[in-house]
Amino acid sequence: TEEDCEKETRQYLGEYKKVAEELLAVPVIAGEKTSKERFAGAKRTYTIEAFMPDGKALQMGTSHNLGQNFAKAFGISYLGKDEKNHLPWQNSWGISTRLVGALVMMHADNKGLVIPPKIAPIHAVIVPIFRKGDDKDTILNKANEIKKELSHFVIHIDDRDEYTPGWKYNEWELKGIPLRIELGPKDIEKDQVVLVRRDTGTKEFVPVSDLPKKMKSTLEHMQNDLFEKAKHWMDSNIVQASNWQEFEKGIEQRKLVKVFFCDDPKAEEEIKEKSQASSRVMPFSETMTGKCFYTGKEGKVTYFAKAY
Repeated sequence: TEEDCEKETRQYLGEYKKVAEELLAVPVIAGEKTSKERFAGAKRTYTIEAFMPDGKALQMGTSHNLGQNFAKAFGISYLGKDEKNHLPWQNSWGISTRLVGALVMMHADNKGLVIPPKIAPIHAVIVPIFRKGDDKDTILNKANEIKKELSHFVIHIDDRDEYTPGWKYNEWELKGIPLRIELGPKDIEKDQVVLVRRDTGTKEFVPVSDLPKKMKSTLEHMQNDLFEKAKHWMDSNIVQASNWQEFEKGIEQRKLVKVFFCDDPKAEEEIKEKSQASSRVMPFSETMTGKCFYTGKEGKVTYFAKAY
């Protein structure tokens, strides 16, 4: 039915928002696309939009209420309970590998990837530290004991002989693994490890007995901190514009520009030609109306930015 179609179209967008924010730690603005940006032939297109550190918006996923247009065009029908043929109300939705790109761009730094703990294939890597004369077996045995104690997490022990500890640190930082556990002879003497966060580089000396609890809280904090850092970036780069001069200045500064816009495709085409910026989303969360910054007609809250 028409009602079910609309409900499901919005439902899938809600699931995408959860994936982006709760798993990838990438904040998004959910809402509807303008007429110009709507999927061709669709009745309505919904989107989640993110804002990347280089000052460009990224469409993270879309969900389309296709109405009955495609059913009519392709002769699709179904037999109802009333034994009559009816046109179905259809929708279309999808997310893609662009989410991987968003993850890399939003969280990575000059050392490499930073992977949010909730999607990390490995939560922590144990790097045993031994030099000439050290009892290698003792250190490796302790590393394996710690791994067993951390059975609720995915732990990898990097016991390769051909690389130095420093080289291993760099490699695992490049791969974005959330935590590093350093374990050397002195740590074993003190029954502790050195716990290092990938995103902040913070180092802590943690008693082995406290490690499971500390791992859990550190991973939770890292997941939350990555999201909050990205959210602060997006929020701090939103500027409001009420006229063309303010709008143009915001776009030139690579901001996410918030305006009232009348959803006129011709006007939007002119705006894009002049500024290379496109409308990104008319947010669900902001329903007020006002004077369109470009035409003076009544408009809805709409975000514009340069985009990929």
